[in-house]
Amino acid sequence: MTGTIPDDDCWLLRAPRLNANDDSVTLTRWLAADRATVAAGEPVAEIETEKATAELCAERDGTLLQAVAAGTKVPIGAPLAYVGATLAAAEELQRMQVQRHVPSETPDPAATAKARALAATHGIDLAQVRASGATIKERDIARHVAEHGATDALDGDPRLVYVGEPSARHLRVARDLREAAQAGVFTTLAYRLDLRGPERMIAAELARGRAASLLVGLLWALGRTLPAFPDLLSVIARGRIHRYRDLDVAFAARSPAGDLHAPVVRQVDRLPLDAIARECARLSKAAMRGKLAAKDVGGACFTVSVIATPQVESFVALPPPLQTAILSVGATRREIELTDAGPAARPVATATVTYDHALCDGVYVAEFCAALDRALNAEPA
Repeated sequence: MTGTIPDDDCWLLRAPRLNANDDSVTLTRWLAADRATVAAGEPVAEIETEKATAELCAERDGTLLQAVAAGTKVPIGAPLAYVGATLAAAEELQRMQVQRHVPSETPDPAATAKARALAATHGIDLAQVRASGATIKERDIARHVAEHGATDALDGDPRLVYVGEPSARHLRVARDLREAAQAGVFTTLAYRLDLRGPERMIAAELARGRAASLLVGLLWALGRTLPAFPDLLSVIARGRIHRYRDLDVAFAARSPAGDLHAPVVRQVDRLPLDAIARECARLSKAAMRGKLAAKDVGGACFTVSVIATPQVESFVALPPPLQTAILSVGATRREIELTDAGPAARPVATATVTYDHALCDGVYVAEFCAALDRALNAEPA
């Protein structure tokens, strides 16, 4: 068999992205043997990242040809296995993929002796330097240092103590935050939310023997508010505007080790309050254990983060890649208001919305906050 293989005959199992910050996954074990016959929907492999584990299923019937061994760390998108209608079809797909991705040697960039010496002094890879001509010159190295810094810029500074290299997770988070910051023109708006409704909701749920929280109330209210504000569910990517079909909302969860997770409650607009509470509890427990499944992360259209630590009045968060806005809510506090019956303490919290000004303006976001405030104080169905 040579040439192009019809899509109906073959299928390529690739390493999926379970979390926004993942660069790779580890194939922990095969659930189907090499060259075994598999059926569509059958679990064939188990993978894990720093934050989640998941089983991968075959999309089609056929013969599975393993591409990597169990225990291998694989970049996102790299082949894990080939499935063909026959073993010969799977082997031909493997041959074509390997041939297509044969690495080629990258020639050493042309550079002057002075440029090479200056690059060596600062620990700079010449391949990362943008040349102003056919040859990298000393001034190109100097410009690179000015724009990106040098690896040894802090060496010898008596004010600093070397601690160690950043982890892969630190680098991934930094990369994603920079990408998000560069993808839009972000600004923030702060709004004071009335939390009398959420407090009544929490008390009513506790009286029924069910747990609830401000986060649960926020997710329920977002499910009733966001459909009226489609610009907050849209993103600008590759010069085009796209809008999410489903109202999947992520929330920030922190493990005991300090790792941040973003589990997703799917279709919050279709869930009653008690179902949202159960889903939040399930996802929070999985995040605490670092065992979020693939279906529980990624693909959210909006994110909410609550820091209930006392004295935290407000904070600003940055939307993750492919999201236009994020809602941050600080701790609940009491404010005195005058009523017909006299002074009364009202529970409030400051909500901060960080949003892409290219898609939304301040008035639009303020109207969203006012609608969210009304939903929070409506009676849950």
